[in-house]
Parts: sequence; structure tokens; C-alpha cells
Amino acid sequence: MRIIGPIAGIGSRLRPFTLSKPKAFMRVAGKTVLDHILTKFLNTFDQNTELILIVGYKKRQVIDYVEKHYSDKFNLTFLEQTPRGYRDNIPYYWGLGEAVYLPYEKFDDVEINSPEDNKREGCLIFLGDMILLDEYSYLLYRYYESEVDGIITVMKVPKEEASAYGIVDVDKNNIITRMVEKPKEYISNLAIAGIYAFSHTTTQTLFQHLKDRLDQRTEDTKEIYLTESLQHLIDTGHKIAAVELKKGILDFGKPSALLNGNRFLLENQPVNNNDYKSRNITIERSLIKNYVHIGKDSKIVNSVVGPYVSIGKNSKIVNSIIENCVIERNTRLKNIITDNSIIGSNVQIENMSKSNVIIGDKCTM
Repeated sequence: MRIIGPIAGIGSRLRPFTLSKPKAFMRVAGKTVLDHILTKFLNTFDQNTELILIVGYKKRQVIDYVEKHYSDKFNLTFLEQTPRGYRDNIPYYWGLGEAVYLPYEKFDDVEINSPEDNKREGCLIFLGDMILLDEYSYLLYRYYESEVDGIITVMKVPKEEASAYGIVDVDKNNIITRMVEKPKEYISNLAIAGIYAFSHTTTQTLFQHLKDRLDQRTEDTKEIYLTESLQHLIDTGHKIAAVELKKGILDFGKPSALLNGNRFLLENQPVNNNDYKSRNITIERSLIKNYVHIGKDSKIVNSVVGPYVSIGKNSKIVNSIIENCVIERNTRLKNIITDNSIIGSNVQIENMSKSNVIIGDKCTM
């Protein structure tokens, strides 16, 4: 099975942080979002599984980082999604549908001799701003051991929020009968949760429908969405099961979700204050309230930090009180009181008392 990861987008909801990095490179609980995702794969997939990343915005950052850290763990392929155009020198693209279609040649000339081959030669698709909390082994068991052509993860959402999601309707066996992107009328409370697995045959059908949509596009066409092509699979007889996540998924697509995800990850990773010395972390006259992650070569002086604070490496915090925040690398904070805030890399701030602030990279105040 090949893994496809569309991570070309600019992450407009996470501005200003994504002005200098891809959204998958936001750091929470000591790792980039992409690191958290790929580490999950390593627990389930064989070494040298082909990982196909669809890159675009800040592509050089992505390629260099992934090659440096994962070339010995995956068989890496990078495919570029070409920008549709530019606004204020920022690229924009044809959407998720085009990104998913780009690896189509990887699935040509594959010999299929059995139903098992058909499933094994399929694909798994993930999104670069979502971290699965369930183990992939749970999803793949449902995929391989059920008489289905594919699975789509879903999660229950409040009825009043269903219109903000892609929603599925299912039969009594949890086979999807209908999919609607942001329905105006209530259909169900099962929202698409961003992980897909399809057999080789179903993948090929998906690619063909996406190609048809892409071939018909004009300059007036909006983004090519994935949901319409997924519905086509259902309409043409492919049996796609909805797999409800037991633990859920963390969506890092906007600032409030980033803070919530950071909190969850901190709560669920071991906290060991004894390794401060080994990571050259200095704590002087300060109170550290769990749960907190402090990056190596950082210094905390005369401050109260936590709970739920993530601090990137080589940062310094002096005379400050900080709670429920994500602070990226190489940042200097002095005389700061803040909570529910996100502060970027290479930031220097003094004398601020304010909650719910968003400060981009390289800002000085």
C-alpha cells in the first residue's frame, strides 16, 4: 500500500505563521505536525513503504526536512502541485482533488491476481493538518478484513455543527450511501475525518473521475474538491465503509484547534523533568506546571510556565507567566503575562500583558 499525503497548501487560516513555513511544520508538543503524523505510520507500516508527498508551498523546506529525517524509514517520492496563480506573491492551487490525482502514474502497470493483491496495491490518503489518535492498525484491520473496496474515517459532531463538515450517510452496515460537503440541510452527524484507504481498483476509478473533472476545468472553475469524486465511487458501486474513530483526530487547521491539539498531545506524552540537564535546559527560580514541553537549549528564569505550554528549542523566558500557549523556536520573552496565545519563531517581546494573542515569526515588540 502506498501512502499519499497532500501538503501543498498555504494554510491561510494559520496566518501569519505560514508566511514562513508550511502548515504541517507548525510545532506542538516538541514536534512538527508532520512528525506526529509520520511517527504514527512507523508504528504500523513496513519500513520502506512508499510515501508520496504532494508538495507546493515552501516545497524546498518540506523536501529537505523529510529527506533528512525520514529517508531511512520510507521510500520517498515528492510530486509538485503547480500553482494555479498568485495573489500578493502567495500561490493558490486547484485544490485537494488535483493533489490526490497527481500520483496516478504510480498505480499504473500493477499486476493484480487476487482480491488480496487488489487491497494491498491500493493507497492510504492523509491530510497534512490532521493527526490521527487511533492506531492505523485499527483502520487497516477494518480495511483488510471486511468485504469492502475502501474505508473513510468519520467522527461524530454536534448536530448544530454538521453543516460545517463533509457529512456521510450510512446504511445499517455502515456502508456509505451519500456524501455531502457542508450540507445546508441536516443529513447525519458523521463527519469525514480525513483518512481514506482504497483498493487498487477503487483508486483507479477515483483517479479517472478526478481526471475528468480536471480536464473540464476553466479559469472560472472553483477548486477541485475530493468529495464529489468520492461520491462517484459510491454511485458506481464501490462499497466504501465509514469507520468511526474511537479516539478521534486532531485538526490543526486553525489557531484554536492548534492550541487544543497541543493540550491533548502534552497530556498524553510522558513528562520527565529529569532530562532537563541532558537537553541543556536551565530552570532558575521558576515554577513549571505540567503539562509542558521545553525544547533543548532553552532557559526559564523567574517565571511560571504551564500548564499546557509548548516551548521550542533555544528559547528564553524571563519574568513571565505563561499558560496554554504554543511558543516556537529561538524566541525571547521578558515581562510577559499571557494565555491562550501562539507565538512564532525568532520573536522578541518585552512588557506585554494580554491573552489570546497571535504573533508571527520574526516579530519584535
